[in-house]
Parts: sequence; structure tokens; C-alpha cells
Amino acid sequence: MNESDPLLPGDAAPMEIPASARRLLRVVYIMGVVLVLLFLTLIAAIIWKSNHKATPAAIAAPQTLNLGLPQGSEIRSASLDGDRLVVTTATQVIVVDIRKNTILSRLQVAP
Repeated sequence: MNESDPLLPGDAAPMEIPASARRLLRVVYIMGVVLVLLFLTLIAAIIWKSNHKATPAAIAAPQTLNLGLPQGSEIRSASLDGDRLVVTTATQVIVVDIRKNTILSRLQVAP
């Protein structure tokens, strides 16, 4: 080392670090260790999540609903609004709640 080194005084003995600087240095080391531990925890959590995927819920079989239409009747139109389905035939208008799978109303159309 040369003479202009501020850490070494003229007799080449190392300088004493003040107590506040030692505490600060200790805090920096602790924060570094905590940062590394948190990073390793993040990597472990990503690996765990990728290996333990949730099983998908079983899809229920579609339910059928008998509209009670006479043999040979023809559905002219069907319209969906929210959870209501309106089915129009030549002689009836049927309103169905598709969430509950029930017929709400049946209107007879005059010929």
C-alpha cells in the first residue's frame, strides 16, 4: 500500500471501524442473507406450484328437459336472454329457466 491510502495510518496498522459503522455493516449483511433466503423461497414456491396442480372439477353430464311437445311439432325459433330460453313452436311459446332446468311458463297460441 502507498502513503495515500486513508485506511492505513502512517504506522501501517489497520484503522478501527466505529461502532455505528459496524452496526450498519451487520444490518447490511443480515439484509443480504434475508434477500437470498426470500429469493430461494420464491424459487421453491414456483417449483412446488408447478408440480402440485389442482385437479380439475368433474364436469356434470348435461341434463335433458322434455318440453312436452306433441309428436311432429316444429320448433320455429329459440331465443336466449340471460338464463331464460324462449322456444317458439307453431302453437306454443315455452319459457325455460336453463339454470334450474325447469319450464317457467307455457303459452298457447290461438290458431
